[in-house]
Amino acid sequence: MTLNHCVKHIFCVTALLVSMPAAAQTELCSDTAKHHRLRDAMWAATSNNDPHKLYAACWDYQAHCIECKDNTGYYDSWVCGIMYNLDRMNIHDAYHIANTMKDDLHRRVNEAKDEQYLAPKMMGHVYNACGNIPGALSELEKAIELIKGTKYEADGLSFLYLGMAHIQLNNNIDETLKWLEKDLEELARNKGQKDYWRGMADAYAMKAIVMFKQRKYAEFRKCINLAEKADSMNANPNGDLFLPYARIYRTLLNGDTKGALAQVEKLTNLKERYLVSCDIYTYLGNNDKAFLLQRELMHTRDSITGVIIAENIQNQEEEMMLLNQKQKAARMMNIVLVIAMVMAVMLIVGLAMTIYGKRRFQDMLLRKNKELKSAYKQVAAADEMKTEFIRSVSHELRTPLNIINGFTQVLTEEGLVFEPSERKKIADTISKNTRHITSLVNKMLALANEHTKDLMKDVEETDAVEVCRKAIASMPEVDPVRVKVELDDQTESHSTKLTTNSDSLLQMLGNILENSAKFTEEGHIRLTLKKDKTYFHFTIADTGCGIPSDKIGTIFNRFTKVDEFKEGLGLGLAYCHETVTKLGGTLVLDQTSAAGTTFTLSLPIKLKTT
Repeated sequence: MTLNHCVKHIFCVTALLVSMPAAAQTELCSDTAKHHRLRDAMWAATSNNDPHKLYAACWDYQAHCIECKDNTGYYDSWVCGIMYNLDRMNIHDAYHIANTMKDDLHRRVNEAKDEQYLAPKMMGHVYNACGNIPGALSELEKAIELIKGTKYEADGLSFLYLGMAHIQLNNNIDETLKWLEKDLEELARNKGQKDYWRGMADAYAMKAIVMFKQRKYAEFRKCINLAEKADSMNANPNGDLFLPYARIYRTLLNGDTKGALAQVEKLTNLKERYLVSCDIYTYLGNNDKAFLLQRELMHTRDSITGVIIAENIQNQEEEMMLLNQKQKAARMMNIVLVIAMVMAVMLIVGLAMTIYGKRRFQDMLLRKNKELKSAYKQVAAADEMKTEFIRSVSHELRTPLNIINGFTQVLTEEGLVFEPSERKKIADTISKNTRHITSLVNKMLALANEHTKDLMKDVEETDAVEVCRKAIASMPEVDPVRVKVELDDQTESHSTKLTTNSDSLLQMLGNILENSAKFTEEGHIRLTLKKDKTYFHFTIADTGCGIPSDKIGTIFNRFTKVDEFKEGLGLGLAYCHETVTKLGGTLVLDQTSAAGTTFTLSLPIKLKTT
């Protein structure tokens, strides 16, 4: 653990200890000279890079607020520590301080009812900093509901709306504008509040930033002028959350690129430095530099998120170890109690009944021990699967998303003219990667719902030939010159109707055909339909590269990939194997070699639904 982390942990523990005697807020000393001096010293400490001074100033102010029973100032010291770390992208430390503050608020729920909104508010800022947009929006929505009806609503609700707009700023411009309008409406309802002009300056500054991103430069200048006018009326020394960013864009539009970049370097928030620099280079047409900055920010976020996930897993392992220790202690206590009971029984029924009781108890202990070991293995396997899932999904989704983002920026670049063939090639690439993402999401949803979905509810009479045609029509494109895709109906004009879940059948055939298309570069892919007295047999044969011998035994397991360098998560065959079993059928690997692979999926003609 680094020195800064030690200081951070000491800050969290000290804050909890200091808060023990805190009661409901009163107005005993919030306007004294000492109070203002300690508060100003704390916020001034955020301007330097020495966390020791910052935490020391927070402790001093926090101890004073506890003595005065000032909840507002007390929790301001927590917020100061969190925002200090977020500005420097120390998300790991901010995350831990936010969680400790959340525990403190939960413990003091009776005396800090009005302040409960702070826990989701600060956790939302942490999630936003590390790129978890859905998590950030969810937390701030909780904060909005909790602040209503409290003494902080008049001043604080508009800033929560502003926070919702900020989260969507680089994600969904329409949502940003929607929340900004709600912010301005809330400010208009509370025009007499002390932070009214600060709120107006922030709202118009962010609206100016939106106009810049939309290249509406005339609207940008109108909005920043309104922001500057509001700021001139603002007497709060801790204001100007977004106006400094808008001023950088104004400097850029005035033709002073070096000046704009110099202003960026003075920003205290490291994440915003990345984002504003990226906007500058995009405006200048240097898309390569902008892309590198985006990738650098993404790597920073991923590494921090990975640390937090690893620590959560470690905490779960520590809790499991503690649980095992408690179970051992409980077993020892049970043994002592049983021995005492056995001694009593020996006085009544004799040695024979004592031996009988001990044997039954030992059998029970062995059985419980086996159950605990099995449960521990399941928890460990679930943790490992979760980690592997996060790693696989992150890789498989990030690559096509980056491709789509890159080509979209190229298509929307002003002044660039493309030949029809070039434009078609770009559009085909975007379409291909979009289909790939859709396929991945559908597979994950299908497998996630597999355990809960009642397949028997949607059983119906289905035309097997029609399902085969749909499966072939929806499979990934292959080179028709090199690979021939065929449907071979060998039912000899007999009825092709079967009773089953048609959607599940189509999904299973689609997964197998997709695998064939992925690994077949030349030859054919043939879907053969056969029928006997009780079953339909769907055989998919290809001339692909085959399945390695060391993978054959695990191809129906989740996250098993025949080729790690091919696209996919290794979920398709696992879904097919689990689903066909529920539908009373089988999925078999008939043969595989360097000359190709053949799978046969068999389903009963009349599925029993009871």
